[in-house]
Amino acid sequence: MKRTITVLLLNFLIINAYAQEYGKYKIGENFNSIFQNLEKGKFVGTINGVFFIKNTKDKEVILDFQAGKSELNIVRDSSMMYDVSTKEYVGWTTSGKTRIFYSTYSSANKLSIELSTGVFKIGSHDGASDMVVNGINYHYKSELNTEYLVLTIEKDLVLDNFWWLRHQGVLPKKAHELKKEIVIQANSVIVFAMNKN
Repeated sequence: MKRTITVLLLNFLIINAYAQEYGKYKIGENFNSIFQNLEKGKFVGTINGVFFIKNTKDKEVILDFQAGKSELNIVRDSSMMYDVSTKEYVGWTTSGKTRIFYSTYSSANKLSIELSTGVFKIGSHDGASDMVVNGINYHYKSELNTEYLVLTIEKDLVLDNFWWLRHQGVLPKKAHELKKEIVIQANSVIVFAMNKN
């Protein structure tokens, strides 16, 4: 009897943990970018918009992107497991002090912000690469020599610096203890305008 209760309790805890994590993501749709099938390349453009952030001290900070510099780096996937390449968008704030990273691979995406206190991220390209961040609405529009990628934050998104700490050599247990979070608030919007040539 104890064994049955223990097994049921463990199953409940595992399902509950995955359900909470799963709510952060949803099944992705293909990205309809004109750059989608390219294996490699580098493109430049601009970034516009605003991100409303609650920082690690729960203070609101506005990241302003007004005709900031942006790049699209297309990195070939040598294994071509699910996609021919990763599309890595980078944009700088108006001041040039903060960078935002948005990348896509197959049907997955991730978003990172590099602040003076580290890199905060949500999303992943591992596993089946079929999950997008739940709360990022993305769409593409093209005209003449420019493609626009519009990212709209539909609900508050929590980003953390766990993986940045791990890349700094912090062991997993300590990284969990030191982990900090920021929140990108709903109604934040940025637009990458990438030149096709």
